[in-house]
Amino acid sequence: MGETRMNEALGEMVEGGFEEFRDPLLKLKGVTPEFAALLKEAGYYTIESIATEVPHFLFQRIGERMGFSLDKAEALIRDARGKLDIRILSAKELYEEEVKRQTIPTGSKALDEILDGGIRTQEITEVCGSYACGKTELVYTTAVLAPKALGGGVLILDTEATLSVTRIRQIAKARELNPDEAIAHIHLRKVPSSPDLIATLETAHKFIKEKGIRYLAIDSFVSPFRREYPGRELLCPRQQKINYAIGLLIKLARAYDMAVLVTNQVQATPVAQYTTTRPEFMRPPIGGYVMAYGANNRIYLQETDKPNISIATLIDSSYLPRQSRTIRITERGIEDAG
Repeated sequence: MGETRMNEALGEMVEGGFEEFRDPLLKLKGVTPEFAALLKEAGYYTIESIATEVPHFLFQRIGERMGFSLDKAEALIRDARGKLDIRILSAKELYEEEVKRQTIPTGSKALDEILDGGIRTQEITEVCGSYACGKTELVYTTAVLAPKALGGGVLILDTEATLSVTRIRQIAKARELNPDEAIAHIHLRKVPSSPDLIATLETAHKFIKEKGIRYLAIDSFVSPFRREYPGRELLCPRQQKINYAIGLLIKLARAYDMAVLVTNQVQATPVAQYTTTRPEFMRPPIGGYVMAYGANNRIYLQETDKPNISIATLIDSSYLPRQSRTIRITERGIEDAG
């Protein structure tokens, strides 16, 4: 009889363990299956998605259903952070973490050199420039090279309806990779508006975790905000939305050790052409200071009078010096110019 009761108890423990394995939200204090369903309805599928959230945003999305409150939102986030062992690090520990970050090669050794290895995990890299300068080609090339470099999947969000799987396959084949295997690791989603982009980032946790996404690229990040918030009278709400979206990217990059690349458009400033030679002043990237502060590294691609040749300049970085290199666009995507 004692043995039977022991087996029943073990069975209950195993069953409970499997339930938590199937739904990690149940590991959080006070989260029942019913409340877990409510969290998922609001877009929170993982512990990381809650640990990186702001309390009033969490409360705003859940509301007062099932007795939820701002105080409970704060407590839930604290518990989630505790589960992930989020803590203050010493400078030595932080340095040890930094040197372990992986990089995705860009396809150009010269460009990799000024980026200290390539597109780095847990960081946001912005590439800006006018049309036909190589921004999308950089997205394609890094998407092909990322799975081998990071050992995970790729997610590309397309806000301009211009991405081509045919071109991705062409780059893979030119680099002597199996095109079918290359695109098997790449996931694409067309994002027609800024609300859709924000909603996608807010609810991306489940997909990122299930598919093992290690690289997220958005082409182009600011484009939908630029379309939908024209004129000075809408500049303030536009910048607030861009800032919020950048915050979501930072959370995702750090929570899942992902590399993030965003492309950005530029705007014409005719007067500046007579007062400076710096490309970012002649045709500044869209998004102003919000974008400038949000990116760890900013690459400016400037087209030249030679076909398929661009100058890549690291115009700003939180830890690297300003440098320029010449690149070219070929069947292999982005490559060194010579």
